[in-house]
Amino acid sequence: MSEGKTVQHSELPEVDDELSVSLRMRLKSHHSGWVTVFRKGTSGEEGGFMRTPGLFLHANNSKLHPRFTGNWEGNAGIGAVGDGLLLNKWYHITYTLSDREKRMDIYINGVWTAFYAIENVQMHKVKFNDGPLYIGWFDGEIGYFRYFNWRLSADEVMKNYLNHRPFC
Repeated sequence: MSEGKTVQHSELPEVDDELSVSLRMRLKSHHSGWVTVFRKGTSGEEGGFMRTPGLFLHANNSKLHPRFTGNWEGNAGIGAVGDGLLLNKWYHITYTLSDREKRMDIYINGVWTAFYAIENVQMHKVKFNDGPLYIGWFDGEIGYFRYFNWRLSADEVMKNYLNHRPFC
């Protein structure tokens, strides 16, 4: 496992009601347990989950597992995206989350791949937090990590991918 990086809340752009994260990553091996690509906030041992935003990999197959915390659910999100990441292949991943639009979107290599809709739009809210951001706790490489305080549009995601696309 790589030792990862921790970024303090004060070092990040201020988030009001939406954000996006984009990165390039390549896995060297699948892990037998869950691993963190990134998460902001606590992991549960301190009295509940606070993981907005959060992107994890399933054990053994490295399927993307995007999550966030809401006022109705501490661990909301998509169970699994796709068939899992292949080893030694570069991917460009973009995660967008908007309380205003009540949705989370996942893009792989610039292509819209999955989404989660918040159904009870009047009552349910995304809970953003002031915890640290943990990046890259998996066996592999990560680069071009970008944290935005707005929800990237599909065109912005594609432009970002084309500017930072993997060469392998």
